[in-house]
Amino acid sequence: MRAPLFLAIGLAVGITGAVLFQDSFMPAAGSPEERLADLERELARTKVSLAAAEARAPKPDDSTQQKLTRGARTIMEDIKDGREVDMNDIYQAAKPALRDLSPIFERLQRKDMRRHHEFILADLTRKYHLTPAQQESLREWQKTKIEADLAVMRAFHQQDSTTLEDMVKAGRKPPPNAGLDALMEKTLTGQDLTAYKTDRLNQRVEQVQSEADRRVSRLNSVVALDDAQQDQVFALMARSSPEFDPSMQFEGLTGDTAKLDPGQSRDEAILQVLRPDQRQQYEAHRTARRLEAQKEFTDVGIRLPENWDMFGDD
Repeated sequence: MRAPLFLAIGLAVGITGAVLFQDSFMPAAGSPEERLADLERELARTKVSLAAAEARAPKPDDSTQQKLTRGARTIMEDIKDGREVDMNDIYQAAKPALRDLSPIFERLQRKDMRRHHEFILADLTRKYHLTPAQQESLREWQKTKIEADLAVMRAFHQQDSTTLEDMVKAGRKPPPNAGLDALMEKTLTGQDLTAYKTDRLNQRVEQVQSEADRRVSRLNSVVALDDAQQDQVFALMARSSPEFDPSMQFEGLTGDTAKLDPGQSRDEAILQVLRPDQRQQYEAHRTARRLEAQKEFTDVGIRLPENWDMFGDD
């Protein structure tokens, strides 16, 4: 039995060796075997190239649903384990959906902006007798302004690094009429230009004074300012307004009243106006407000951010 078995094995080895020996020779030029060998080598090179490309290619991003699910799962695990959830974590979890829905929000914002600018155009035309050419010039400026404002919003929503604080700050963007004064001063002439400048200055004075009065009243209700302190705080509030202009005249606002030092914030300047006992009252009031706000959120397992003051009307 062993002889036939060894014979069969020997024959198999011999045949295999013969085939391999034969394959070690280059096929004849122009023969089908040569073309087949070339194709096999090309296929091997293609496979290697594809494998390298797949290794270099970035993996596709998770879908919005996957991101939402992952963020929501993390938040729910924290809540189940009794850990408070930071408000910014909630925003980060919802950000993918907000970003995907931003085109819809943009359409709604564009429609609202157009309506607002149409009202402005009609009002300016009536008050300052704009000609058809002036109206068209203003209309084109408004179109450019709308698209520029929307582009800023679009860029904000597309960023991965934005935080809840960034979103709040983005909501405090310049008014939609920013830049309009410069255009109108180039467009209008004579009495219409004089009337426009006077009206705009009165509007800005009213806005600055109203905001400053409101903030002084609020602070006075906390620390009981004396008359001199009220004048100082009013000056600080007015001068820190984006609408303030040095040419504005207010009762009690002179060149000698309080001003912001270079690099000094408004809140820091106001604290310097207060007496030590008033500063203690003010800080105690802020602490009490934070504790009260935190209590409301603690009931649902949410932790306020450290800069929570910026979310209110300060």
